[in-house]
Amino acid sequence: KVFEGVVQPGWREIASRFHLFERLSTRHAINKTVYEALHMGKRKRSVVKPSTEFALVSVGLEGDLEGQRRYQWVE
Repeated sequence: KVFEGVVQPGWREIASRFHLFERLSTRHAINKTVYEALHMGKRKRSVVKPSTEFALVSVGLEGDLEGQRRYQWVE
């Protein structure tokens, strides 16, 4: 898989609003079954309800978009 991105001006100020390390400190442990279901796209609900963050809304299934993940900001 390849990721390509362009860092935009002002990225640091915007990224600081995500409070990354604070969010990482509130992670939830999941078991192997839940992990595999998430990884295989079989689980339709999030483990934790998203709030003021980007959430995965879809994964491409075929052609050039296979595996493409689409995220959306959730208030």
